[in-house]
Amino acid sequence: MKGTVFCNGSWEDQAEASAGDWAFHLMSLPWKLVFAFIPPTAFFGGWVCFVTCLAFIGATTGIIADLAELFGCVCNVPDIITAITFVALGTSMPDLFASKVAAAEDP
Repeated sequence: MKGTVFCNGSWEDQAEASAGDWAFHLMSLPWKLVFAFIPPTAFFGGWVCFVTCLAFIGATTGIIADLAELFGCVCNVPDIITAITFVALGTSMPDLFASKVAAAEDP
């Protein structure tokens, strides 16, 4: 839980954090705090962790779907276009970041 609250994970590393580190930390802090309540995998062979994660993922998906619908309503975009756009972003962004990391690490 300590690593969740401190920028870069510890008190010592927080002293060396850049403005970008702080920006990302503050944006992700609510998510870190919510998901810090997932129990460890040592309980009941990991089943409690698994079921809790499924519940959290379902709740997060519901929240994001409602926000996407609200965004489409505010921008006067049909629900189907909003849904397709967010699904495309959700499936393409991880590939983009993985490709960027692979390209940056390739000598």
